[in-house]
Amino acid sequence: MTKMVKAALCLCAAMSLSTASRAAENVSVAIISFSPYAPWYIVKEKGLAKDINLDVKIIEGITEKNAAISSGQVQCMNNTMDSMVLARAGDLPVKVVAFSDMSYGLDKMIVTKDINSVQDFKGKTYGADYGFLNHMWMLLTLKRAGIDKNELHHAVMLPQESAAAFASGGTDIDVNYDPFAAQSLKREGSKIFKSSLTDRTWERGLISDAIACNETWLKKNPKVAKELIRAWFEAVDWWKENPEDGNKIVAKGLSWPIADVKLNQNGAVMLNLSQNMGAFGLAGGKPLCESVPAEAPKPPADSKGWGSLFNGPDCAAGYAPPTWDLFSETYLKAGVAQKEVKSSEGLDSSILAELAKDGYTAKYASNKWIGRLGPK
Repeated sequence: MTKMVKAALCLCAAMSLSTASRAAENVSVAIISFSPYAPWYIVKEKGLAKDINLDVKIIEGITEKNAAISSGQVQCMNNTMDSMVLARAGDLPVKVVAFSDMSYGLDKMIVTKDINSVQDFKGKTYGADYGFLNHMWMLLTLKRAGIDKNELHHAVMLPQESAAAFASGGTDIDVNYDPFAAQSLKREGSKIFKSSLTDRTWERGLISDAIACNETWLKKNPKVAKELIRAWFEAVDWWKENPEDGNKIVAKGLSWPIADVKLNQNGAVMLNLSQNMGAFGLAGGKPLCESVPAEAPKPPADSKGWGSLFNGPDCAAGYAPPTWDLFSETYLKAGVAQKEVKSSEGLDSSILAELAKDGYTAKYASNKWIGRLGPK
């Protein structure tokens, strides 16, 4: 082999390596310490996102997370749907592109022994974070019962603070999620008034989590965004089929004991692509209320749904836009948001539609419930 040929081959190899390194996009996603947000660790561990260098950042504060996505420090984030509504109302440039999971018993209202009905809430003090899903759940509970929010006292606290306050007798109601709700139940005489399972909030996505991305980044990087979300659904599908191995990866990523991962997942349903399409009302999809995992517990037969707030049925495909609009209206009326923002401004189902067109609905179709393993 001549020196000239060798040089040419070396040059080609160098160019190939350079092209490969340039092809990999750096993408950061922000989550809180919460296992239903953690399939990103599976994406990263197994290298599922092609040509993407994924960085998973744990940012616990909503304000800090919003600042990170606004500045470009992170491109996408997981958060509750109601907090996404507030973010858009605050002019944060984000679009919800998918739903990660649905609370299915994870969230609970823990009350003192003297509370037996919503009417008993009057004059009581409840603990919940401000402008967060548990706050929204209480506001909607009061709205459905015809009770003015000012008939209760809202003690604004972080989840861990709310549990501690209730356990010590400082509040009457703790609106929280596990593992904090489990701590509140240690108070003598306390009980579960209702959970997201028994309250059927999952039929309309009232306590659901979403994936949102910076809309400028979405427009500039449509192929990268599509691959990122595709990899998410592949990771969720793999976790459902390999729960023990998936729990280990998630526990390692969060620096959690595996038992805590199981406790979180015992009250959440990870949504597949079809269930996402059903949330948006896209053809070929089924919402969770029409496709509950076979292993998941069933709500009480006499439990009441939320269709009355929507002037429609309790279970409905295409629930995401009207639920967004209900959140926006509710937070505006409660003084949490300063303006109303329509679902058309905050929701974007285009990536889901493209993935469905490419046949991924059938490929990532597992509907197993990771929580079947239980909290032990």
